[in-house]
Amino acid sequence: MAEWRLLEPEADVVAELRRAAEVDELCARVLANRGVDAGAALEFLSPSLKAIGAPEEEAWIVAARRVARAIKGGERVGIFGDYDTDGITSSAVLYLALSRYTDNLVVKLPTRQTGYGLLEPYVRDLFADGVDLVVTADCGISNRAGVEVAASLGMDVIVTDHHIPPENPPEAPPAVAVLDPKLWNMDDPLAGVGVAWKFAWAVAREMGDTDGRKHLGRLLDLVALGTIVDIAPLVGDNRALASMGLKHMNRSLAAGAARPGLGALVKVAGVRGALDEGDLGWKLGPRINSIGRIKHARPALDLLLTDDSREAMKLASLLNQMNSDRQQRTRYAVERAMEGVVPEQDFKVVVAGEGMLGGLSGLVAGRVAGATGRPAVVLNRRADGSYGGSARAGETDVDLYGALHEVRHLLGEWGGHRKAAGLSVKAGAFDAFVAGVNEAVRAQTLKQPEILVPPVEVDAEVSFGKLSNGLLDWHERIAPFGSGNQRPVFVSEGLKVQGTRKLWEGMNLLTLEGGLSAKLAGPEEAVPAGAFDAAYTVSRNAYTGGTELEVLDWRG
Repeated sequence: MAEWRLLEPEADVVAELRRAAEVDELCARVLANRGVDAGAALEFLSPSLKAIGAPEEEAWIVAARRVARAIKGGERVGIFGDYDTDGITSSAVLYLALSRYTDNLVVKLPTRQTGYGLLEPYVRDLFADGVDLVVTADCGISNRAGVEVAASLGMDVIVTDHHIPPENPPEAPPAVAVLDPKLWNMDDPLAGVGVAWKFAWAVAREMGDTDGRKHLGRLLDLVALGTIVDIAPLVGDNRALASMGLKHMNRSLAAGAARPGLGALVKVAGVRGALDEGDLGWKLGPRINSIGRIKHARPALDLLLTDDSREAMKLASLLNQMNSDRQQRTRYAVERAMEGVVPEQDFKVVVAGEGMLGGLSGLVAGRVAGATGRPAVVLNRRADGSYGGSARAGETDVDLYGALHEVRHLLGEWGGHRKAAGLSVKAGAFDAFVAGVNEAVRAQTLKQPEILVPPVEVDAEVSFGKLSNGLLDWHERIAPFGSGNQRPVFVSEGLKVQGTRKLWEGMNLLTLEGGLSAKLAGPEEAVPAGAFDAAYTVSRNAYTGGTELEVLDWRG
């Protein structure tokens, strides 16, 4: 059972926040718990694009000048992205931004069969297509060899990426520029689509585009989608981009002027009312991701680029069907993967049966991690004896990237961050890999035993009387919620259940004494019979507009 840890901000900080932001004590406490000081409170509660740092480092300027030269010289520009939502939205942002200035433009996406990143086969495909300048989107920082192959063929490369740089990232030269903000600030939160959007900003300035700012604003729906679905930390620039992007998306949907592809995707996903970060993360994102897991991701990119509403609905319906197929395949693959779990391992290493995974390794690894309470990697054995797959940290606080870094000498291509990674294990290195990653996780747990069962961090103890719509008003100003800005957690004592019904398998809707409703995951027989204390989050019910709780943990 997880510990409930009450966060205790300093009283004077809370008081100063109350005065500066003109909010109540509970809101001020929540802000203080997120490290927001009085000087930044108003900006945090009302994010705007004015707060976003301009792309002023030398690398942005050099890259933008090279794109401007390519446009003016009629050179062919090739955008190379990724098959997940961040990579697809990054590619779409760059295409839509650069297509204002040139039509000598092509977009290519990788396939899961060949692999992720700017690999040599893709470089040669771009060369065969007559590309003079390659601009990567959400990839490239781990592809030094691919950049060098491109240079040998006479192509220039600009890398735009956000992943943690390896020990030997591409250099400039031979690259024109390497635009990964983590090269100059490891804490930079931008997703790949945020880097792409900033690069589009740099190009617009270089081109002297007086309407560039307006056009960049129209791309914020894609930026919000990619940022939230990639679980990028919603702090700093990301908070402003995600918040403004959601507002732009909802305004355009309400006015019937949304991007046709997003409008169609909202319809097939059955989303009603205003979109929030949950809708993007759990309804739209999986549909965009699904087709790249099973087939080529191109239809997902075409969906975001099309201006034809009928074509958009056709493509959205295809993605919806692919998502249903993906769900069925995932259920089967998870069942099989769980059979291969070794109880003694602290880092679960599962080798999937032949043909079982397809592009589902990340999803399956996440489910295995969730079911076992341990980080997990799910691998396929290749014909040459090597292994390839994905790793996920699940609900643990294990530093996945750090664990893999300890065994990097056993890996081929690999990359990722604290919570997720893609990797390949060299032929003949499997047993050493299993031993090494488990040793790395054990070393982390010796230093921080709680990382396997992270505590529930509680923002405040509150009485039910405070859970009014007034709370929701300021609560929604703290949104969007996600990595780096978690939904506030409250604790209340002495709750009692007056009634219950099953919403769906594994989810119950409780009616609590006092009239509030609450969701509680688990079997029906697990619903508390007597008075209980609960740690929970709150949200606005989409149908009633009232306060609804989601119970995270409870004690009788």
